[in-house]
Amino acid sequence: RERVERFYGVDPLYDDGLLYMYPYEGRYYFDNGIAPQTVGYVSLIQAEEVDEYLRKGFRRDEMVGRQGVEYWGEQYLTGNRGGSLYVLGPDSEVITQLADVEANPSLPVYTTLDADLQRAAQLMLSKYAGAIVVMEVDTGRVLAMASSPWFDPNAFNPNNYNSGYLLEDIYSPYGGNPLLNRATQGQYPLGSVFKIITMAAALESGLYTTESTYDCQYAFTEITDIAPRYDWTYEHCQDELATEGECKTEPSGLLTLPQGLMRSCNPYFWHIGLDLYRQGLTDAISEMARGFGLGSLTGIQGVEEESGQIPDPNEEIDAINNAIGQGDTLVTPLQVAQFIAALGNGGTIYQPQLIDQIGLQGEEPVYQFEPIITGELPISEDTLETLQRAMVSVVESRRGTAYSVLGAYSSNIPPFAGKPGTAETGLGESHAWFAGYTRRNRADKP
Repeated sequence: RERVERFYGVDPLYDDGLLYMYPYEGRYYFDNGIAPQTVGYVSLIQAEEVDEYLRKGFRRDEMVGRQGVEYWGEQYLTGNRGGSLYVLGPDSEVITQLADVEANPSLPVYTTLDADLQRAAQLMLSKYAGAIVVMEVDTGRVLAMASSPWFDPNAFNPNNYNSGYLLEDIYSPYGGNPLLNRATQGQYPLGSVFKIITMAAALESGLYTTESTYDCQYAFTEITDIAPRYDWTYEHCQDELATEGECKTEPSGLLTLPQGLMRSCNPYFWHIGLDLYRQGLTDAISEMARGFGLGSLTGIQGVEEESGQIPDPNEEIDAINNAIGQGDTLVTPLQVAQFIAALGNGGTIYQPQLIDQIGLQGEEPVYQFEPIITGELPISEDTLETLQRAMVSVVESRRGTAYSVLGAYSSNIPPFAGKPGTAETGLGESHAWFAGYTRRNRADKP
């Protein structure tokens, strides 16, 4: 009714509803588009593209893929266009045939996305700007890839009666750039999730063991020429003083390295970053991050992606910033899902994949999904097991930073290992992260 009122001035209080029906030709995306940034959309060939597409055998009034799988799979979804080339005489009679190419039908492209899981992921993001990536830890198969805000891909079909105002919303400067696939193109500081990598670098350096301890207090003062930096427990304490008149959140105290991850102690990881830097292992953390696949394209096909960036520290303040995933560190949610999956499967890095099959049912497929191994995490089995146990404690220990969200409800959800994180943006609001994996190992629920 709101749409009708907008265009026709009909008062829905006095009109019981109007239905306008128009013929509709072309691709239709059900449910206003599932995974629109991933699946993509089609739109008409633009004036400046006509010559290019005519040479490829298209008509000037056809729709072509513009984003995601629609763009990537254009060669399959369009098929091979047939045609004949003749030499004609002055009277337009055929003199000879120079060539004849038989047309081949288009081929369907099947994705790895689970429709129900994808809908659930989109529902969870409906009030937020952000991304969700779900993939199988031991194959790289992407089961859900949601990015919010999203858009209705039917907006680009001029036969769609609502196209005008839908496009207006998509391209509005206040619309949050819904065409951006935040799962693969969004580049963000990783915050405390990055501490997994810093812990790995510390253990692999030989300078730290699982029994190495640190007294985690409110403040970090190991660099004397900068102002003290404070742990999250201090910030909670200050909030409690302001709202309740007393501080209830105490410092975490003496912690082993795995406990440091469980408590997400900022001073401990600032200390590690500074210590490795001062010991001459200046690039140990950044090299470990690259070994985990950060700072590089994952190689996923079907969607556009960015590589992020992993900087090497040039001074001590860089070293402590990098150690907690801040500073100039930028990653994509897909990259994080990739290395978390590797932690969950025993250390194998799989290339994330979106394409399950290309080809007609009942015929030999042109392409069939197979897992692609792109590397191994550059850590020992002992380090891997330590990281896994620490990520379990983050969720299951009552002192773990994810216990109140996941561990307290463990009877209703699968067993989890994971790490939440908060990453400062410098804009007043922070990014919130959670990265983890299930570990029930049920065949019907990978």
